[in-house]
Amino acid sequence: MAGESIIESTHRPGLGGRRVALAVMVVLVCAAAVGVVVWRSRSATPPGASAAPRPRASELYAADGTTLIARFDTDDPRGSCLRVPVNDWGYFCDYVVTWWRSQAAFGADEAQRLDRLRHGGYRIGGSLDPRLQAGAKQRVDALLPVTDPKVFSLATVEPGTGLVRTMAVNRNFRRPPPPPSASASAGPGQPVWRSTGPDLVDPLVSGDADTPGEAAGAPFMMFTVAAALDSGLTLDHAIDTERVYVSKYRIEPQSPVACGGGYWCPANTGDPAYRSGRRTMWDAFGHAVVTYFVAVQERMGADKVIAMAQRLGITFRGELDQQLSKPPNGASWGAFTLGVSSTTALDLATAYATLAADGVRCDPLPVAGVADAGGKPVPGVGPRCESVLRPEVARAAIDAGRCPLGDRSVFGDRCGAGSVPAGGVRGTVGRPVSGQTGLTENRRTLSVVVAGPQLVTAAMVATAPGVGGGRVQIAAGVPEGAITAAAEVEHDGLAPLPARDFTAPPRELAVAGP
Repeated sequence: MAGESIIESTHRPGLGGRRVALAVMVVLVCAAAVGVVVWRSRSATPPGASAAPRPRASELYAADGTTLIARFDTDDPRGSCLRVPVNDWGYFCDYVVTWWRSQAAFGADEAQRLDRLRHGGYRIGGSLDPRLQAGAKQRVDALLPVTDPKVFSLATVEPGTGLVRTMAVNRNFRRPPPPPSASASAGPGQPVWRSTGPDLVDPLVSGDADTPGEAAGAPFMMFTVAAALDSGLTLDHAIDTERVYVSKYRIEPQSPVACGGGYWCPANTGDPAYRSGRRTMWDAFGHAVVTYFVAVQERMGADKVIAMAQRLGITFRGELDQQLSKPPNGASWGAFTLGVSSTTALDLATAYATLAADGVRCDPLPVAGVADAGGKPVPGVGPRCESVLRPEVARAAIDAGRCPLGDRSVFGDRCGAGSVPAGGVRGTVGRPVSGQTGLTENRRTLSVVVAGPQLVTAAMVATAPGVGGGRVQIAAGVPEGAITAAAEVEHDGLAPLPARDFTAPPRELAVAGP
């Protein structure tokens, strides 16, 4: 302002000495004020030191770059997730915090990383697709509302990057009210704070040590398929199956599934036409023929099938599963191929996404990028991917996975006669699909995986911990509804993308001989 007055007085004649004097007075007053400010600043900052920048909370945005999900301005960053503008974003927000805590790019230890999340002023570009998430949440709640004792969780993952596009569950992301008494609410091995009501902040979609997931059933047969193909078997590998199979796995002779003096004897269920007969990987996987996969696993070794599951993206979080999966126990875990271990929708989506990406496994990734307070991208943040399976083996496994969802092998009519529970998925998605569904024999858990070349959706339905002693069964109509919901989410996610098909596997992995 003072400079403008002086310039004006020198270029505009006729204002006289009064204007000049006024301008000089303004300069002196401003100079005096500046001197006070400088003096105060110098008195507050030691010589040679610069003023510390004001702490600023980091912000998490959705994949569109403009939708703010959360500002991490609470002492516990997870607390910020309780204030998201759309409640069901809370599970995704919470997963971002969990992911952040493990990333060396944000500090040397967990405490430093969380401090930087609260005060570092990062701009976090989340992977969540708000449109797809809204549709997923609407569908899970429509089938099983938040008050239902069964938990319906769903995750969508992008093959080749691991980007997590949806994390939906039929619960409110809210801390449940404290129970009247801890002793009355706690069951064996169940945390006293766990709620069986509509409000829950457990990582129901992604899992942790306290929430390891549930049994997936038949989708785990895919790991036997992949292990067998990787060892040299072909998709047309034939076995004359019987309704009951006398395995080599030892169990207690008093067990209801024991025979032959203490051997595990699993039996086929489901479509009566597939309880015995000559089967290949195609129709055995399409109809979840138990005795076929137990026999193949015996040939491979259960430990190799377990290792394949881990290679593709399955994590064992439960203490018992961890013990059973390690040597020497793994070799005798015969029921593993039937999907008896605990898993989550996110793990299932990740494992099948590895196959859809030609054997490249990518860790689940909830962020597309992170910029620091100065706007510079943070190095070391991005997809972490590794080739864990030969591309041709992954492609052959995907081809087997077309049968359960009503799709067709590239080698013709290989899926066998009859219908399958998820036979309408191909028509709903409107694109090539691969995957599997599983309803456990006690009808306590259901899983479904729908994989396309560019997107994989997985969903699980299970009774909430502590409800009815974990014995509440899934009612008629719920499996069909869950399969439809997963297929519709997959359709919506693929709709904006160009149509693509899976790459065909080589014939030598499909058909033995010429």
